[in-house]
Amino acid sequence: MAVATKPLTVRLPADLYDRSTEVAKRRRLSMNALIQEGLAAIMREEEYQRLYDAFGELGEDLEEADVAFAAHAQWEVVSRGES
Repeated sequence: MAVATKPLTVRLPADLYDRSTEVAKRRRLSMNALIQEGLAAIMREEEYQRLYDAFGELGEDLEEADVAFAAHAQWEVVSRGES
């Protein structure tokens, strides 16, 4: 199943373009794929930060924070990796 795409024009400083093409060649990627990977990494980082912030808020009010349910789920995930 094909993923819908949209065209995008990106303007880069010459030195960044040159370094990017070198990285793309080393990784055997097109510039398009290199940019997609970079943007996907940034999106994952943003999501991790939002989750980190949300868990931080849970810990601010200990009377309302009930994370016991998460401890069991976390244990299950960790124990799967050990087998």
